[in-house]
Amino acid sequence: MKRYVVFTALAALLAFSASAEEKPEAYQAFSITPVFSELITRDQDDRIYSGQIKSKEGLVDFQQTYGIEFDTAKVDFAKQMLVFGVTDTITTRAVHFLKQIKTGFFILDYADTGIKYKLQKPEEGKKYSYLQVFALDRIDGIPHVRVKNLVVNGLSKVYDNENHNKVPEDTARKFADPQH
Repeated sequence: MKRYVVFTALAALLAFSASAEEKPEAYQAFSITPVFSELITRDQDDRIYSGQIKSKEGLVDFQQTYGIEFDTAKVDFAKQMLVFGVTDTITTRAVHFLKQIKTGFFILDYADTGIKYKLQKPEEGKKYSYLQVFALDRIDGIPHVRVKNLVVNGLSKVYDNENHNKVPEDTARKFADPQH
């Protein structure tokens, strides 16, 4: 009888703990259109891995920062914006732009492509990165674009006509400080 009671109690405990598991975080996906995608070299100490481009002036600043050009004639900054992701894991690509429903965080989600590169070592003080830019309907109030599963201490920057020269926040400190 003791074994039956112990077995029943153990089975009930396991059943209860299995039903108490949290459901996976819900996400809202946004439709994004690729605008630019290229392997680039940038400064070794550049920690910006994502961001937003919200004006033509901000776009000019962004293109000058990375020494690139691409056609944006179809982008109407009154109705649209650009988001970008830069990764040092050059075999990965951004595949989704998501918002976590519960926390409100905006995220670029990456996946490995399996592409293999044979590259010469970049010049001193430089590194290879893969840059992608996407167009989407304008979303105001995005404080930070996170890069899912790739960067722990990365920065996100907003290129805009009002503050495109603003130094990006260290988001690791921002999210660690409960007063923000």
